[in-house]
Amino acid sequence: MITGFPENECEFLGLILQGPASFHGYRVRVPLDAFTNMTTRAVWDGMLRLGRAGTDVSIPALREVVKLDVEQAGIPNVPSFLMACMTQATGELGLDDLAEILCERALKTQITAFAGDLVKKVNEGRLGAEDIALEAAGAFANLAAARRPRVGKSIHEAGQAYMEQLRQAQVNGEPRGHDWGIRTLDDLMGRIVMGDFGLIIGPSGHGKSALARNLANHIAKREPVLTISAEEAPEDIAAKDLIARTGILSERLENNTVNPSEVEALAVANQAQHGLPSFFEYTDNMRISNIEACIRAFKHTNGGCGAVFIDTIDDVDPEVKGSHSMAENVMLVCRMLDKMATKLQVPIIGLGQVKTIYNERPDISLRLSDSYGGQAVRNKANWVLLMHRPQKKMSDVLYKSANSQPERDKLDAKYEEWKGKAEVICAKRRRGGDGRTLKVGWSGPRTSFFDLDDDPQGDFDEDFR
Repeated sequence: MITGFPENECEFLGLILQGPASFHGYRVRVPLDAFTNMTTRAVWDGMLRLGRAGTDVSIPALREVVKLDVEQAGIPNVPSFLMACMTQATGELGLDDLAEILCERALKTQITAFAGDLVKKVNEGRLGAEDIALEAAGAFANLAAARRPRVGKSIHEAGQAYMEQLRQAQVNGEPRGHDWGIRTLDDLMGRIVMGDFGLIIGPSGHGKSALARNLANHIAKREPVLTISAEEAPEDIAAKDLIARTGILSERLENNTVNPSEVEALAVANQAQHGLPSFFEYTDNMRISNIEACIRAFKHTNGGCGAVFIDTIDDVDPEVKGSHSMAENVMLVCRMLDKMATKLQVPIIGLGQVKTIYNERPDISLRLSDSYGGQAVRNKANWVLLMHRPQKKMSDVLYKSANSQPERDKLDAKYEEWKGKAEVICAKRRRGGDGRTLKVGWSGPRTSFFDLDDDPQGDFDEDFR
């Protein structure tokens, strides 16, 4: 502590000098009258003048602009005082905490001064009731603006954050962000990075949730992952995951016809997941505010979050007054989730359904316009993946409407082409090109996806015709 000088003011100045780039974040926020000491006020005034002149804050620069009677100020010289401030700036309080303390003090001083001036004007008869109201409104609006937290991040600080991500990636021996665990999707979609808002859109029953579950468990090998769902309870999701890991038919589990060796295989598969930080939150409260609260609590409890999955965005309540169509609701939700991902610096991945037009169309195409919100939803996301299994559409819809043998023969050829495969379409990729379409493998009993040149751990293809 520098004897005879306000501790908080000296620490604040010392931290600014330790990291001069941080000065620009506080030059507007911290007023001059936050400093109660003649010397510290003169130094802050000098920093403000350097900032207005476009000159970097430094001890040599301050030596030139800070004019003080050092004897009256009680210091040997300005550089020595500034060095002492830097030495003192080693406490627990950071710049934000110290700025808050200084601003609080300045606010009290300003309110006291304003109130005294107002009383004086009223006593002298210079203000009427309307004048008092207008002057008070203006003064408090200015005070409120001055109290706003720091606005914006400097290009230098943003660069520092990016470099930290790069350094962390080098420590981990991997590129920045998360891969998909499937090489085909890595090639098609690129990596998922912090702050991304992405969408996986596809028809019901075609494997969106399975793909999301595969991706969630892959990311969870490195960082904690949270899935928020109004569709399935954690036990149901875990059961599907165990099926995917063992290949045991779901019908055998539903009918309770599994044998002891299969029960043992399920137990071993479950034990293999022990310690995997992939968590599920089943809730019927899918309000957007509750989702944000869940993510914040999860980050706090687990010390971070690798990704959040929302199953599905159709279930989310944007908490906006008025009656809205499903498409309007989805658009509102996507806009809010995009902002939330950026604010919380967490990848948020939403699962989205398609409209009935997909099944009504007499072909096996999947289009962005099939989704609720279409292009408007695409505009809000960092990336959009469309996925479906043409084989399933043929089984569920097209075969039933085929009225002639030539039509069935044509479907048979397409069916064989798509047997055990899914189509994945890059509808948007902000950090790369979009519009490409690729194929991935699909194992029905395992409810899992894989690269076509990989062994899906057994041939479990089923004929759905």
